[in-house]
Amino acid sequence: MTRDKEIQLPPYTDFSVYNNGGDYFIINPSKNFWFRLSREQIPAFELLDGKSTPDELRDRIDSSIPERLRDASKKLIEDIAMYYPVESRDIPKSNRVSTLYLVLTNACNSRCLYCFRERNNTISIIDKKLLKNVILSYKNIAVDTPSIVYTGGEPCLHPDLREIARFAHENGIKNTLQTNGLLVNEDNASLFARIFDKIQISFDSTQEELNDWLRGKKGHFKAVSHAVELFQRYDVKVKLAATITKKNFNDIFNIRKKFPGVDFQYTPMLQIGRGKKVSDLSFSPIEFLKVIDNFSCEMDAFYPKFIPEFGKKNTLCGAGTSVLSVDPDGDVFPCQMLHHPDFRCGNIKNDSLESIYYSSQTIEKFRKFSVDMLDECRECDIRYVCGGGCIANGFWENNCVIKKDYYCEFNKEITLRKMLNDFRKINLSGNN
Repeated sequence: MTRDKEIQLPPYTDFSVYNNGGDYFIINPSKNFWFRLSREQIPAFELLDGKSTPDELRDRIDSSIPERLRDASKKLIEDIAMYYPVESRDIPKSNRVSTLYLVLTNACNSRCLYCFRERNNTISIIDKKLLKNVILSYKNIAVDTPSIVYTGGEPCLHPDLREIARFAHENGIKNTLQTNGLLVNEDNASLFARIFDKIQISFDSTQEELNDWLRGKKGHFKAVSHAVELFQRYDVKVKLAATITKKNFNDIFNIRKKFPGVDFQYTPMLQIGRGKKVSDLSFSPIEFLKVIDNFSCEMDAFYPKFIPEFGKKNTLCGAGTSVLSVDPDGDVFPCQMLHHPDFRCGNIKNDSLESIYYSSQTIEKFRKFSVDMLDECRECDIRYVCGGGCIANGFWENNCVIKKDYYCEFNKEITLRKMLNDFRKINLSGNN
């Protein structure tokens, strides 16, 4: 693999420099390009003037850098010349939906201390016939391999859950069930395993009393343990989802040990919904960073799942473009975390999901959103890597969608660690 020898490499002043305990991590934000170099390679890096070709830089290395450093210096120039993107471009926003969230009901048989949905006294539920129409309409705006996430409230409280999910399954849609596990039993586990491709169950601690307290339901620990045991008899993916608080963080990774072979994800508690009343349980972003440093052996659980290729710019999340959400009253929103009157896109009782997706002014605004529109993100070195994080986190903290993700400081630090970790794996600069 070769590049044009006449290519002009960027000036070193285009890069931001991070020290990494002796090595350096270098980022060019505008091109979304980064690499690692050693202290010995700094003189060669500083030869980058934005005018010289690789051949010219190699000549300057021969004339200005000590002989013992020349091989490593030339390797650095060769690697940058090989991988530096000639042009950068945005990762295109999807014009098809990949994930539809169906909040089947706001009824729930547990009372998690920090639930982000406010509970009211009115129970809503989406009609079965309406849901089937939504599923068919969804297919018209969906990617080739679409998915539906059935959530709530507690989706298992919907009397027609299994019929609806089977209908979607028969129409080629991947089904995910988000449940608290309380209604899973010997009679329905095998059926759930057949119609759902993934089952995500809430679970916060291997300490029974603590788990039940956080999840607001005595017996939750035993119910989930039994549900996992049942599902592991069948060919279905099971994921346990934990919310990290100041009460359970020391026990979080014991969940993996207790349930080997089961996928795991975490979410730091947010001070929204019912969580506002127990805000003392949540970590600030800086506190959370300090906490995860105690779990270096489990760091992969905190890393972002996606890092774009060099030259490709991640500009924002998929809210309103690749993601939609329908609430129990039929209202459509850009994502499951933005169920707020300001973001109502339409109602499936009045219009098809397809019509709403293509005509909603709210969705059109989300299509135009970019990380460069977020106040605190415009000058960030990794803005095109993280894409600005979660719009919803910024909104619920600041009542504004053009504010940074509440967990920005955490996201930035953990993303930098992931970038550096990946870079070491591909070993671009030839250093160990």
